[in-house]
Amino acid sequence: MQTNNSIWLLGRAAKLLLLAIIAALISAQWKHEAVPFTAFGVILILTVIKSRWVVVYFMGLRDLRPRLSMALVGWSAFFAVAAGTKALLATYGS
Repeated sequence: MQTNNSIWLLGRAAKLLLLAIIAALISAQWKHEAVPFTAFGVILILTVIKSRWVVVYFMGLRDLRPRLSMALVGWSAFFAVAAGTKALLATYGS
């Protein structure tokens, strides 16, 4: 018999998979061209959301170690900002 927690986690996994599919579809729109910066930004935002869900819900760090979960989500957000900055400078830089 399944508990409410396992059903809830299964629903969260389905949402995680849906976000991954959305990010893949956004990036697949431009086959042999550079992805526009706005689409790249959306993909990075979806990546940070997915990393937060994985750290908080699937790794179970929500209540056990909140500082570690904040550090791991901050780590992925840092690299998302770094990648976005690099793409912005490559697109609009001199």
